[in-house]
Amino acid sequence: MTVTEPVSRARLPWATAGLELLVAAAACYGAVGLAAGNVIGMPAEWLEGSPFGSWVLPGVLLFVVVALPMGVAAVAELRRAPFAAVASVGAGAAQVAWIAAQLAVFGRYNVLQPVMLACGLGVLLLALAHHRHAPLVPRPPAA
Repeated sequence: MTVTEPVSRARLPWATAGLELLVAAAACYGAVGLAAGNVIGMPAEWLEGSPFGSWVLPGVLLFVVVALPMGVAAVAELRRAPFAAVASVGAGAAQVAWIAAQLAVFGRYNVLQPVMLACGLGVLLLALAHHRHAPLVPRPPAA
């Protein structure tokens, strides 16, 4: 073991939480912008052929599927909660799934999709690296 290993390992929860907070903030911005009458200016033609008649429901889903889990995972990482690993892995996976769903449902490409996909994968990899020596789901205490 090297002298720098414990220091860099100690930074993993901060890096994970920082990336989670960044994604949560971006998702909140997008969710509010979509739900509040599409004030962020997403093209209306993206809705054609999709199951959505407006951007309101996609905005709500963005908040529930991405922003909320990322925010919870960030707080869990910062508080060193026992469920931090599963929260971060789940939030990263949800972000990746969100981008995949966007491409499948809308069939359109936006320059932010690969960026946010990379962020989701980053959260996943950072969480797995940080929690690699512990089970993802903590065992209940013995009675």
